[in-house]
Amino acid sequence: MSGAGIAPEARLGNDIARQFAHLAPNRAAEAIAVHLETFWDPSMRRRLEALVAAGDDSLDPLLVDAAGRLATHASRAEPDAQP
Repeated sequence: MSGAGIAPEARLGNDIARQFAHLAPNRAAEAIAVHLETFWDPSMRRRLEALVAAGDDSLDPLLVDAAGRLATHASRAEPDAQP
């Protein structure tokens, strides 16, 4: 399989997911999410989240789980709203 027609974020994200596949699924997804936050540009993360929302079946299930965790990480990073 050449990867033709697969979005770059899917291809790269799937490669990362394979690197963490030796971990328990919960730990792997968390490690992938941290990696994406640390090394991916926000626009790449948004494109990945759009692929997940569209149900792209080329995405590794660990990557899908990790993408879902990105929103949780972002909400933890935002300061509490002040009245």
